[in-house]
Amino acid sequence: MEGVEHRVKDAILSLHHTNEILFKLLLKQWSECLVFVDINSYMNAKEEMLTKGKSNVFEVKPGLKTIGISKAIKRLELLCDIEVCSSLRKSLDYLKQKRNQIMHYEIDLNEGEFKALMIKLTNCYEYTIRFFSQYIEGLNNLVEDARFELYEQELIDDPDVEGMIDEEYYDYLAELSKQQ
Repeated sequence: MEGVEHRVKDAILSLHHTNEILFKLLLKQWSECLVFVDINSYMNAKEEMLTKGKSNVFEVKPGLKTIGISKAIKRLELLCDIEVCSSLRKSLDYLKQKRNQIMHYEIDLNEGEFKALMIKLTNCYEYTIRFFSQYIEGLNNLVEDARFELYEQELIDDPDVEGMIDEEYYDYLAELSKQQ
């Protein structure tokens, strides 16, 4: 399948980044300050934001740094009493390893390793949806609506959008079963 390596690379990078953003969202729902590396810098920026009538801290301090995924998980568990299941943690550790390989050098996988990667990537996706659906209302529906990206030209050429989505989903499942 042409371009599959590129799409898998994008999936790894996107899924890792998505998890990081979702963990930060959960922290922000608890208390926005938990998202920042330095809480004192955040408080100073928040004070300046309120004084200047701005709508967010980045308008007054664009250099504020937010935490990464590992620190976000640790804060969720220790400060918010939200346990991240071990299957998601292990899956994210594997994903981080692959993401780092992509970021620092090319990955060279044989067919068996590639199939294993696809299974682990699919599992990570499922664990992600299952975990965050507990805390983000309507997440399943949002994911289903966004699962397949439709391009403007496709909409013009084929007005049966629901049929297109079904067809793409069945193609995706068929390809996934071949890889397993």
